[in-house]
Amino acid sequence: MAGQFFEDIPEGLTEESEQFVASRAEMLAYAQENDPWPIHVDEEFAKSTVFGDITASFGYVVSLFFRGVHTLPINKRSTGDAFLGVLEWQRVRFRRAVRPGDTLRVRVTVVSKQLGRNGDRGTVNSQWQILNQDDDVVIELESVALYRTRSGPPTSA
Repeated sequence: MAGQFFEDIPEGLTEESEQFVASRAEMLAYAQENDPWPIHVDEEFAKSTVFGDITASFGYVVSLFFRGVHTLPINKRSTGDAFLGVLEWQRVRFRRAVRPGDTLRVRVTVVSKQLGRNGDRGTVNSQWQILNQDDDVVIELESVALYRTRSGPPTSA
């Protein structure tokens, strides 16, 4: 499998992940352990809210986000040795609640790129969206990721 280096990522690229489901059991388990607000863990309380049911904690949604990210075609084409990490998450926006049983997917669009001054790595600016089964954007964010170029030193294991 070829590496997915900085040079291989075109500006304007848009891809979508495989679909995944927000599991009620996973949502509750995550929230009970990490984010036990009543809207996330108390089903009787949640019924009395505008949502009518529990909603997913952002932490749980982030775990689903990464589940989807790893199924993106751009990541399936990569050996992983060129991706150096995410430097920033910017402007995280919560548009809709994630509910039990929602079928979600991740969409990424590469907005811009900038080669570093040494030429051995560059940054990739992307727009990310998590969409539900109705094509509603539930969460969106922007990121800046660091990739090495073909001439950059390999990462060590």
